[in-house]
Amino acid sequence: MLIITYYWPPSGGAGVQRWLKFSKYLPEFGWDPVVFTPENPDVPVEDITLLGEVSSLVQVLKIPIFEPSRVVSLFGRKMSTTRMGASTKSNNKTSIIKGFISWVRGNIFIPDARVTWVKPAVKFVNKWISENHIDAIITTGPPHSMHLIGLGVKKTYPELKWISDFRDPWSDMDYLDDFKMGNRAKRKLIGMEKKVVEYSDKITITSPSIVKTLLGDGNKDKATLIQNGWDSLDFKDVKAPANKSTVFKIGHFGSLYGSRNVPGLWRALKKWNQLESLKIEIYLVGSVGDEIKLELKDNQHVKFTPSLSHKQAVIEMIDCDALLLVQNATDASRKCTPGKVFEYIACEKPLLSICNSPSDLATQLGNWGLPFCDHEDEDAAYEMLKKITESNAPLNVDPSPYERKALTKKLADELDILTKQN
Repeated sequence: MLIITYYWPPSGGAGVQRWLKFSKYLPEFGWDPVVFTPENPDVPVEDITLLGEVSSLVQVLKIPIFEPSRVVSLFGRKMSTTRMGASTKSNNKTSIIKGFISWVRGNIFIPDARVTWVKPAVKFVNKWISENHIDAIITTGPPHSMHLIGLGVKKTYPELKWISDFRDPWSDMDYLDDFKMGNRAKRKLIGMEKKVVEYSDKITITSPSIVKTLLGDGNKDKATLIQNGWDSLDFKDVKAPANKSTVFKIGHFGSLYGSRNVPGLWRALKKWNQLESLKIEIYLVGSVGDEIKLELKDNQHVKFTPSLSHKQAVIEMIDCDALLLVQNATDASRKCTPGKVFEYIACEKPLLSICNSPSDLATQLGNWGLPFCDHEDEDAAYEMLKKITESNAPLNVDPSPYERKALTKKLADELDILTKQN
């Protein structure tokens, strides 16, 4: 099988984990993975420790990619091609430049800024397949231009089984609003999405509601839910330090920005530390937007830590007394289940969750019997702080169904069924 993915080690962050782990365990279920990925991607985070997780059984193919973001960076700006949520505040001159860059991103580079890689990638993959045996291809997005590579390959080799993997929604993703897409660009984007869905033999999704836009009310059998998960090997021999802090430590791991702000929790935290004897400190590990840092500048109980390697992040999670999960405050995020929730439950720590309701995440948390509140609800956030500081019981959620090897078995079963249909 050939896996076409933009994110691959030494790329770090959440986007790389899913297919790094699948590729590691697929050989145990009779599948030999070959990975096709850019040689020089412009990724937001690097984690060189992940190179050690690439199985020796995995062949990795690479060709160069042209990244428009590098051209934009010559002017001192960043062309975002990732999920960024709401924009940050800036002065008028900066806003004009940023607005123009966003318009170019949304109306010229469709479906995303990696679209320039599609033609050379299709040419390379088609030639490689002509010289090598392959039974199936998998494309994973975002960036969803990876699916256009799969579409080009499928049209050349229609007998090949193709799974398109949607880690996030596509045409209704929240960050698209920031790009000021015109009607023509939106129609083109939706047309691409429909073609990918039409030609795919199977669609895998990470959250149940993603399927509603992709397949509508019919043809839902084409989609299979294979959620993100956690890898037991990442937790092997990881133990919490013996010397515990005198404060109650809550950790958040990942980016916080714009629509991923939690004003209600910040107010509740400040109130808590004014009234209660047991002090709570929140550790924000990863990138934090300037607007959130400004909001928290007078809160001495919030600590900032730069991004960590994935292995070190797991160690730090285990060191926390509780873990903070935050979902974007956007309608599109209602269709998403953050991947980190599965590593969080594997840590068996109390979970403080801020999310939209109704949403896929709220449903998941409800099924687990875990509390949550919305981004502005100070009173509910305070009650959750009270509950998690009073309870010493471990999290009563079984993480085993979300272990990476179990999820890989589910993927392998889908591949077996597809290829036996030939």
